[in-house]
Amino acid sequence: MPTPHGDHGLAFGMPEVRLLRRALRIAMKADPGSGAAADPAAASDAPTASAFWLLDRAIAEAETERDRMRAFHLAELDLQRRAVPGSAATYLSALSRAVDAYAHIPTAADLAALRAIADLPCSSRERARRDTLLAYCTDLADRALDARLAEEARNRGPG
Repeated sequence: MPTPHGDHGLAFGMPEVRLLRRALRIAMKADPGSGAAADPAAASDAPTASAFWLLDRAIAEAETERDRMRAFHLAELDLQRRAVPGSAATYLSALSRAVDAYAHIPTAADLAALRAIADLPCSSRERARRDTLLAYCTDLADRALDARLAEEARNRGPG
């Protein structure tokens, strides 16, 4: 569903959603008599536990839809990668969307496809776009590899 933030997911990132859900759980468990609102009119406007529950269900549904869309776009990305070089423009758009919208970490196959596309003839403007995307994806993949290796080293422990 299109939103002011594009049609690629929630208006909130995952950390914000986790924080919101935690706040909802706390609010649902809170004692209604301990609220700061002493004004009876303000208390009648206060959300009920069922309103919090409905909001939580709506967030969960949006997360499920986001996960479904992510899976769809990553499958599309894989399909376009296998069709390179014929689908170079479509693949570049799909990869950009997956990296930006879904925090996709480019795989070795993605980097190989990007290098192959970068070697194809194109205008200087398109060449700059391709080189920028290749550098960005290479940096993302390198940082992810460094983080994974550091985590493995921490898990191994001293010795």
